[in-house]
Amino acid sequence: MNGRNKRPMRVGAVDCCVVGAGPVGLALALEAADAGLFVLLVDAGSERSAERNIPKPAGGPDLIANPDRHAPIEQVTRRGIGGTSSLWGGRCVTFEPIDFERRDFVPDSDWPLTLDDITPWQAAAADYLDCGQARFRTAKADWAELPDIETTQLERWSKQPKLADRLGRRVREHPNITVLLNAPVVDLTFAPGGEVTALVVQQRGERQDVRAAHYALAMGGLETTRLLLTVQRSHPTMFGGIDGPLGRYYMGHASGSVADVVFTEPKRAREMDFTQDPDGTYLRRRFTLSEEAQRRNEILNTSFYVDNPPFYEVGHRNATLSLVYLGLVIPFIGRRLLAEGIRLRHIGEPPRRIGAHILNVLRRPWRAAADVLDVLVHRYISAVRKPGFILHNDSGRYALHYHGEQIPNPDSRLKLASGREGPRLSIDFQFADQDIESVLRAHRLLDAQLRSAGIGHVEYLAKTEEEVRAGVWEQAIDGFHSIGTTRMSREPGDGVVDADCRVHGSANLFIASSSVFRTAGEANPTYLAACLAVRLAHHLAELSAEVAPMRIEKSPSVPLAS
Repeated sequence: MNGRNKRPMRVGAVDCCVVGAGPVGLALALEAADAGLFVLLVDAGSERSAERNIPKPAGGPDLIANPDRHAPIEQVTRRGIGGTSSLWGGRCVTFEPIDFERRDFVPDSDWPLTLDDITPWQAAAADYLDCGQARFRTAKADWAELPDIETTQLERWSKQPKLADRLGRRVREHPNITVLLNAPVVDLTFAPGGEVTALVVQQRGERQDVRAAHYALAMGGLETTRLLLTVQRSHPTMFGGIDGPLGRYYMGHASGSVADVVFTEPKRAREMDFTQDPDGTYLRRRFTLSEEAQRRNEILNTSFYVDNPPFYEVGHRNATLSLVYLGLVIPFIGRRLLAEGIRLRHIGEPPRRIGAHILNVLRRPWRAAADVLDVLVHRYISAVRKPGFILHNDSGRYALHYHGEQIPNPDSRLKLASGREGPRLSIDFQFADQDIESVLRAHRLLDAQLRSAGIGHVEYLAKTEEEVRAGVWEQAIDGFHSIGTTRMSREPGDGVVDADCRVHGSANLFIASSSVFRTAGEANPTYLAACLAVRLAHHLAELSAEVAPMRIEKSPSVPLAS
C-alpha cells in the first residue's frame, strides 16, 4: 500500500470513498467492504508514515492560541495506515445513557440519537479496536457503602493499540477495498444541490478527481475540520454558514491528579487494579458518579482511578518508580516506550533531580530491576499489552487520577489563518470555569462518600481550596481528544451532521470522527467513534442499494494499490 500498483488496478464500482486510514477510517472501510460495498480508502500518508511526525506545512505551522491548554500538533496527529493509533494508549470506554440526554446544566447537550442506537454496533467496534468483548460493566457488585458512586463501570484496553499491522493487513487482503496513499485531499466539488461530485486529491504536484457514490471523511477531528473550513471559503453557505457551528465546540477532557486516595483497608485498592478477561484483555474498574448524583449536584460526567504517585516526584522514595523515571527522561529511550505527550506528563517540569532518583533506585536496586523487567515483558513483548502497572503498598495511599467532561463551548474553536502558501489551522482550545468547578465538586462528593462509609478519604496535595483549583487549571490541557467541531444536530443551523453522520445539505457526504460528538462524556472518544463508523458503514450499505455506484477511472497520475 505504498501508492504504487502491486497488481493491475481493478476497474470497477466505487460505492464509498473513505478518507483517512486511522482507527475510525479502517473500521469504516472494513465494515463497509464486509457489507458488500466496493470501497476506495484514501490517505495523505504512506504505509509506515504514522510512525513519525507529520511534516510541517509549507504555509507555516498551525497556530495554537494558548500552548498551555493544547498539546503540540505533532503529539496529536499522524498520517498513514493506522493513523493516531501509533500514539493511542488503547483505552476503550463506552458512553453512558446520560451522555446523550439533555442536561439543564450542560448547554447544547441533547444528541439526536441515544445509546440504544449505538449498542448494536459495539461488538464489531470492539473487534476492530482489539479490546475483547463489548462488556463495560463488571458482574461484581458496586461497593454498597457508596450510594452515589459506582465501581462497576469498566474501561477495556486494546491488546495491541497500534492498529497498522493487524487492520492494515485486513485492508490489503480484502477484495472489495482499493487503497490510494500519499494523496492528501485538498478540495471537494459539489453539484448545485449540495451533492459531492468529486474528491480532489494532490499527487506528485497534480490535482486529480476521485469519484464515488458516497464520501466519508475520517481524517480525525483537526484534519476533517481543516478541510471543511477550507472548502467553506468557496462555499460560504455550507456547513452551517460562515461563523456557524463548523469549527466550534472544540472539546476534550480535564485530566490530572490533585489528590491522593487513602484506603482504610489497603487491600480494597486491589479491586481497582488491572485484571484480565479470559481472552487476556486488560480491564480496570473506576469510581464514577451515578446519573442521579450528576444531575443532583450538577457535576459533569467524571471518572476516577487509582494510580501510582507521579514518577517525577522523588518523595515517593520508590526504587521502581524512580528507575522508570530515569528511563523516560532520556528522550531516545522514553519516546520508544511512550507517546511523547504521555512521556512529558510523566517526567514533569525541570529541575530533573536525577541524583535523588538514583538514590531512590539504590535503596532497592534488585526489586526495581525485577519490577521494570516485568513491565517491559508485559507491556512491550507480550502478545497482550499491559496498559500500566500499580505498585501496591501497606499504607493504602495512591494517587487519585480524574478524567472529567468538558461543557460544549462555542468559543472553543478552530479557524483558518493565512499562511505563506495556503491556510493554516488556528486553534483556540478553551476550558471553562464550569469544567474546573465540576472536577472539584466530583472530588468533594467522592471524599464525602468514602468518609461516610469508613472506606477511606481523599487527601489533597495542596493546602487550600484555591491552590487545589489552581492545580486543576494547571493540568487542564488536551488536544488528544478532538471532539465537537463538526457536531451532530437535528437542525442544520445547530450542527454540521445529522444523526446518520451525513453533512446537512449534502446527500452523499458523511463524517466519521469524534468531531461529530455533541458532548464529550468522561470516556475516551475512540471507541464511540468506531461504533459510529460501523453504524455508518451499514447505513451506506442501505443507501448503496438505491444509488448507482461510480466507476474507478484509469489514470496514470493516480496510482492505486489494492
